Amino acid sequence: MLDTDQLSFTLGGIPFGEIDEFGVDWSIEKFDGWMGATKSTSEITQKPRQSGGWRSTGYSGARSIAASGRIYAPDAAALADAFDRLNDAIPAGVDRTLVVTYAGTTRWVTVQQSDDVLPGWETDVIGTWSIQVASTDWRKFGEAVTGSTKLPSTSGGLTIPFTIPFTIDAVTVTGQVGLVNPGNDSGPVVLRVDGPCVGPIITHASTGKALVFSSSLVLQAGEFLLIDMDARTVLANGQANRAGYITSRGWSAFDPGDNTWAFTAAQYDPNSQLTVSAVPAWR
Repeated sequence: MLDTDQLSFTLGGIPFGEIDEFGVDWSIEKFDGWMGATKSTSEITQKPRQSGGWRSTGYSGARSIAASGRIYAPDAAALADAFDRLNDAIPAGVDRTLVVTYAGTTRWVTVQQSDDVLPGWETDVIGTWSIQVASTDWRKFGEAVTGSTKLPSTSGGLTIPFTIPFTIDAVTVTGQVGLVNPGNDSGPVVLRVDGPCVGPIITHASTGKALVFSSSLVLQAGEFLLIDMDARTVLANGQANRAGYITSRGWSAFDPGDNTWAFTAAQYDPNSQLTVSAVPAWR
């Protein structure tokens, strides 16, 4: 059973499990659907005229969360106001970010209302609350991590032929961004390529998947390309579609463990830059 003493969550501005700015204590008594992985869509059908079965491809289902508890208000008016805020916390058809902290670990999902919001009275200062929400994404997310690199290069470096060896080290830019996903599922990745840059190529080293753009794609200084690996969209300056310039569609994700993205281009420019923003994910 989930220890609600170590649990708090925020939804629509209400700090459940804590006392809000109006002196109302939002006590949590039930919080189902958060800790476990969601169900699989895989089904097994019996093989005809033989033992065993056939298994269909399985995909993770949506996440449903049901929560309830009590409200302890300083007076009757504060309790009535708390009910109004509860009803406003998750309006129908509107995405809300649910941020959950349990035993010091914080993760989040995007949810919508999936059933009635149920406030109720026990006394004039004690109420009850019950909500049900659902996320179309099965994953729980952590805090995004970010890294940047220029195109790979080596500059400087000189060994002076004195009697006593004397070395000046070269300066090396690897052209790689390394990030670690501490979760147990693949998370979303957003890439940003800042110009000047001609024909960028971004390769996910561990899988070998390469997102390759034609050399006819030219970013000038001050221009950028925004690439959403989850949504598989490519936008110039965050607006104009540039997916037509892709010649190899190696979409990658933020896989559990170590991840490295390598940055190259059709032409070298010392000011070209790749920034990788990735979000850890858990089932």
